[in-house]
Formats: sequence, C-alpha cells, structure tokens
Amino acid sequence: MPLRTVFTATERERLAVIVNNLCFYASQIILQGSPVLSQRALANLAKTKNEQEALLKRLDEVAREQGDESLLRVIEDLARLRTAVSQMMTLVRRCLLAAAFLGHCLAQPTHSSVPAETQGSEKRLH
Repeated sequence: MPLRTVFTATERERLAVIVNNLCFYASQIILQGSPVLSQRALANLAKTKNEQEALLKRLDEVAREQGDESLLRVIEDLARLRTAVSQMMTLVRRCLLAAAFLGHCLAQPTHSSVPAETQGSEKRLH
C-alpha cells in the first residue's frame, strides 16, 4: 500500500466519523427521517471538509487513482437539495460507495512496513 494510504490514529478516527455521517445521511434519505438529524450529519461533513482539507485531498487523490467515488465531490454534492427519487437514490449510492472506499482505507495496516509481496495490484475486500 502506498505510504499516503497509511493513516495515523487521529486520521483513522476522522475517517470513521466520515463513514458514520455518510451512512447516517444516506439512511435518512431512504427513511425520509428527521431533517434535523440529516442537517446535523451534513454539518458534521462540512466541518470535516473545512478542518481536514489535506486529509480529504489525499483521500480524493487515492480514490480517483483507484476509480472510486470522490469523497470531496460527494460532500459538496450533499449540500444540494434533491427532490427526485432517482436523484436521491443516486446520492445514496454515492454515499455508500464513498463509505466503502473509506472502510477499505481503514482496513489497511497501520504502518508502512508491510511486505512488498502483500501490496500487489490485487484488490481485496477487507
């Protein structure tokens, strides 16, 4: 795994918070739940975007290289109000894809000294 995908304990905590907020927001779209709770998830994501810009840009670069959903783009797109069901389902799908990418990042070793033979081009689910 490239060195830029080795995350500190603090970064891993931030990734977990982002996963939680993405999944929570997506679930609120499906359930048509409380707008107050949805707004809290959006506010948390916006705060993370502002406070963790370097981390999010690093993740965005890795996601684009791997053909995964861009977390920065998802967070930006969440702020736009969607009214059509197809738009909402597309947003839910994107949230889940971004969360899956972040889950993969979280499942990586916590150090950069992983043997080279285990870092091949294979794609694994963790």
